[in-house]
Amino acid sequence: MSEEDEKRAAVDAFNEFRDAAASEPVKYFKHDTDAHDDEALYRLANAGGMAYYGLYWLLVELLYGRKKHYYDVSDSAGWRRLAYDMSCICDMDVDECKTFIADLYGADLISRKQYDELGRVTMERVLRDTLTYAEEVASKKLGAWKTNRRKLGF
Repeated sequence: MSEEDEKRAAVDAFNEFRDAAASEPVKYFKHDTDAHDDEALYRLANAGGMAYYGLYWLLVELLYGRKKHYYDVSDSAGWRRLAYDMSCICDMDVDECKTFIADLYGADLISRKQYDELGRVTMERVLRDTLTYAEEVASKKLGAWKTNRRKLGF
């Protein structure tokens, strides 16, 4: 195998490992200790009190814990699923869930592009952080992949 073929294979392997890791649930995420000072979270708490602040962090946890890190709310079943999952803290019906998401949208706390174009509820911070994590996982797997290829004589 030529050096160029080896590089191409390594890039392909890295991308495959990264994409697989990026769509898997994450068991841990960083939480800034000064998140309460964030202007957008302040506006959200103004709209719905501390209950909204807590629901925001619940949604963050739910998004990190989902495959692909979003809720598809392009139909009523998607809204019911999101409302059901949000109900683990307090009873939330679909209309209350829609109001909450609208307030998140208004505070710029969910990805407007994903919501407007794809009917998905997600957050840029979740997508960014999971991609960073996935790149770390892919780098480790790529190292093992290269070592195993060498051991097998590729």
